[in-house]
Amino acid sequence: MSKKHLVQCLQWNQVSKNNILFLIIGNKPVYWNVADFFMYNTHMAILHAIRKFTENHFIIVGLALVLGILYGDYFSQYSYLSTIFLAMIFFLSSLKIDLKIVRKYLNDKLMLAVVNIFMLLLLPILVYYITNAIYPPLAIAFLLLAAMPAGMTAPLLAEISGGKQSLALVLTVTTSLLAPITAPFIIKTVAGTSVDVSFWAMFITLATVIYIPFIFAQIVKRFWQSAIDRISISFKPISVILLGLLIMVVIAKQSEPIISGFKNGGDSIIYIIALFIFFFILHILGYFTLFWKSHQSKITICVCLTYMNFTLAIELANKFFTEPNVVIPVVFSVIPWAIMLIPYKYIMRKKEL
Repeated sequence: MSKKHLVQCLQWNQVSKNNILFLIIGNKPVYWNVADFFMYNTHMAILHAIRKFTENHFIIVGLALVLGILYGDYFSQYSYLSTIFLAMIFFLSSLKIDLKIVRKYLNDKLMLAVVNIFMLLLLPILVYYITNAIYPPLAIAFLLLAAMPAGMTAPLLAEISGGKQSLALVLTVTTSLLAPITAPFIIKTVAGTSVDVSFWAMFITLATVIYIPFIFAQIVKRFWQSAIDRISISFKPISVILLGLLIMVVIAKQSEPIISGFKNGGDSIIYIIALFIFFFILHILGYFTLFWKSHQSKITICVCLTYMNFTLAIELANKFFTEPNVVIPVVFSVIPWAIMLIPYKYIMRKKEL
């Protein structure tokens, strides 16, 4: 029972001299030792504070970046766990996906086809060639980000931004299930001459962290849905902690180039500035991709396109690319990803008025 609930439903009648607290819960009188009562409330307040802390992306991701950079030699030895961390994140996210709702909103097949083709095929090609013409060192990193499916938090982000949660859910599922095929194909086709990447190795990596957790999650939901509903409140903090661990072990391998980049006022700062520009352009492209659709639909498509599953990009960068100009920008993408939703949400909400 939460502290807020206690305030709402408990009536204080009296505290007797022997420290017994008389409460009315509903219509039933309950006697509780005062010390036990306040100890219980203290424990609940601590647990509530811990949950709020672990759900805060800014704190966990910031802490992960700092620890990964400062203690790179130590945490880099655990980089082999990145696939496990990512698979666990995707499993927890898949437990919240209701396939019945997805099937219900598959009616507009033309729109889904256009959005999926643009997000997974056309956009990565466009991003790669434009970036390669303007600033070649970031072409591969931006290609990886652009080729990723919608993030698993897209339905929630779409809802708080004024979009359609149901449409975001459908786009999240379809782009995620197609990405293990489209992402390796695009990267191999577009950048195959400049980087040595294996289509099948990349496909197996993506299939491992997407298909297996997704299928396993649907099996678990089939038999233990009630249990999942009871513990689902813990999924978000666990996922945020796993995200922090993923970022920490990946960034640890690039700690020296990052530190030198900040010290010299060079690459690291350029990467962050370029990423904010990149995400700003993605917002514009995402919103006007289907310009004839309603404002609410355009918000949703923008969220799905801009707030991509950067954790998958981090995994691919960690597994198949060792260059700092690829890995570091991909990991740093979490900064504009987390920050730019705030003004975007405000602007979209204001536009509705």
